[in-house]
Amino acid sequence: MARILLTGFEPFGQNTDNVSEVILQRLGSSILLIDPWHEKRSGNTVSPSIKVAIDKQLLTVDEAGSVTVAQRLQNGERWDAIIHMGLCEVCDSIRFETRAQNILDMRIPDNNGRQIRNQIIGDDNIFCNPDIVSAMRFPELESVEISTDAGTYLCNETYYRTLEAMSRTHPQNGSPVCFIHFPSPTKQSVETSIKILHKIISRLLYKPVIDVAGAVILDDDKFILAKRKSSKDMPGFWEFPGGKIESQESAELAVCRELKEEFGVSFVPIEIIAKHYHEYPKFCINLIIIEVSGDANQIFDNRERWTSHDEVCWFDNLEGVKIAPADEQLASMVISRINAK
Repeated sequence: MARILLTGFEPFGQNTDNVSEVILQRLGSSILLIDPWHEKRSGNTVSPSIKVAIDKQLLTVDEAGSVTVAQRLQNGERWDAIIHMGLCEVCDSIRFETRAQNILDMRIPDNNGRQIRNQIIGDDNIFCNPDIVSAMRFPELESVEISTDAGTYLCNETYYRTLEAMSRTHPQNGSPVCFIHFPSPTKQSVETSIKILHKIISRLLYKPVIDVAGAVILDDDKFILAKRKSSKDMPGFWEFPGGKIESQESAELAVCRELKEEFGVSFVPIEIIAKHYHEYPKFCINLIIIEVSGDANQIFDNRERWTSHDEVCWFDNLEGVKIAPADEQLASMVISRINAK
């Protein structure tokens, strides 16, 4: 059984209630979740359903409440995920917050009378794990906005303190931490908010399966691979250029969009060549490679426009090539296909 910590806040300011507290009250002590990527996942290595125990914590809207979870982490407690919830007075839909800002600027006093203006909290802004963001975005969750603005009040302060404590207590293998802002029940029913919350929790607890499109750019007996920048995930690995397939987007459209974004060059899709499922430690990939046509020389001429790679080369074999594991099998297949001509 997985175990999560779910927090909400008491009412504050002129609000007579707080939707995050209402959600806490209505949720049971456990829920049953379904793998959101079950149909995309290859093999039967992951259970299609999981029972989740919910540890609830109602936070006070003051400094003590903002550090409650951070102190629990420092005292050695641990969960499979930590989800903070709060009320967004101006929101019309749910906002999944990806950044805790390094500032406390309270437009109204907290429930203990404290009102701090324009004061930094720590060393810098803190972002939630990018793998969590990918899990929320691919495919997109309907009625959920990915946001980088958690405000400058207690929600942001609490988020910051928890992320900071997680990075200190578990620098290498910390559990997912996120903050979700919910609109008031007058704008979205509590029942709808709870249903979406279930979907978010499932995406935090299951390893994501991401659809990726890769481009096969051919020139007689050679094809192009690109080496990932040192600032990117999996730096130094060679791969088919391309990227994640957005919601409501075909693989063919995705690969051409990615080539334009990554190299500033337009290509036209010809055909899907093959697909391959690969499981990494933190996520899984359904890689679709697509032959495209266009002027490949423009890639090399546009080096200043490259966004994700620092080298691009033609290959006819993989000897000595540090190729991304998800791409290796398909690259070998492309070589065999070229040699068979």
